[in-house]
Amino acid sequence: MRIGYFTNTYPRATDTFIQREVMGLRTRGIDVRTFSVRRTEGDHDVSPEIIDEKRNTSYLLPVNPLVLLATVAITFLRAPRAFIATAGLAWKTARPGFRGRLWQLFYFLEAVLLTRELQKQGVSHLHNHFGDASGTVAMLASGLSGVGYSITFHGPHIFFDPMHWALREKVRRARFIVCISNYCMSQMMLYSERSDWSRLKIVHCGVDVSQFSTATERPSGRLLYIGRLAAEKGLPVLFESLKLLRDAGYTFELTLVGDGPDRKALEHLAQLMDLADRLHFVGYIGQDAVRERLQNSHVFILPSFAEGVPVSLMEAMACGVPVIGTYVGGVVELVEPGVTGQLVPPSDFVALRDAIARYLDQPDLCMQVSRQGRMKIEKDFNLELELDKLAALFRQFPAKDSV
Repeated sequence: MRIGYFTNTYPRATDTFIQREVMGLRTRGIDVRTFSVRRTEGDHDVSPEIIDEKRNTSYLLPVNPLVLLATVAITFLRAPRAFIATAGLAWKTARPGFRGRLWQLFYFLEAVLLTRELQKQGVSHLHNHFGDASGTVAMLASGLSGVGYSITFHGPHIFFDPMHWALREKVRRARFIVCISNYCMSQMMLYSERSDWSRLKIVHCGVDVSQFSTATERPSGRLLYIGRLAAEKGLPVLFESLKLLRDAGYTFELTLVGDGPDRKALEHLAQLMDLADRLHFVGYIGQDAVRERLQNSHVFILPSFAEGVPVSLMEAMACGVPVIGTYVGGVVELVEPGVTGQLVPPSDFVALRDAIARYLDQPDLCMQVSRQGRMKIEKDFNLELELDKLAALFRQFPAKDSV
């Protein structure tokens, strides 16, 4: 069984769960070929696994314009009806206005290039992660090639503009849709027809618990954040809570692992708030280094304004690190307040301060949520169990022409 995995940019240091998924499916006897619109920059090359995946991934861009024109002509001549029908689908699902039509043309041309790769490599099913621009390309490539597709939706960003991303059409034409949580599934139900709900399947992202061990002792006051440095992560709220903790006399330091568009602004904010000496921005690091950071941290904090079900929270819980999240998206399906971690309202820096202080002041609470958090991951977010579900879905829906 040969399937294609397709995303806009692969492999990224922030999407190690996709790499684990690909490797796990391969160990289950599924031949997985990876495709991407463009390759990642060098700052994502933080592990040998990422470098190997990059070496073995087929990239659509950049492309010689003459090669593109020839590929378009060949695709049309091979299947003119499918070409015309898919061009109509692209027009139908485009965002209104000149800019929307122009971007849809780009997606259609990328779908032509992807079709060539799918046919060249004998792929019988195409799977996409995220469902946004690359999901549109996957849907159009399915129409051009006759190769069926599926999509894993994560959210939350794609749910902010469901009409733009044609969620209803993507669900209707897919063999099946993977939702990473009940929250995600509810949003997909909201933006699809009732008759298509049977296509929606829940498969959690998961972690390989065997790769994460719990530490017997943790350095007090060592706080950790892992994720993108972007607006939706709510980091200025965390900084405000840390300022309050400092003024109350608490000793702590925060390490921020990851990178993103807001890094310079956040570093500047730390200077303005006189927190720079307690904050350490370390950028992207490999998975071994991530595990080491988790093992040597007292508290893991994710102050997000919007989330799906964060893998970084799962990894922290798998390591037995006491976690703090916010009441957003699918986080509540992972963290049970007072049992597997703590949750606070997003934007409430006073509540976040109190939650951090609670861990710093109550070693018994840390031990309790550490134990229960690890058990939660083993039971409900175990990568091996979730991979079995996903592999079963691929085998349940044999190759057939797209709708």
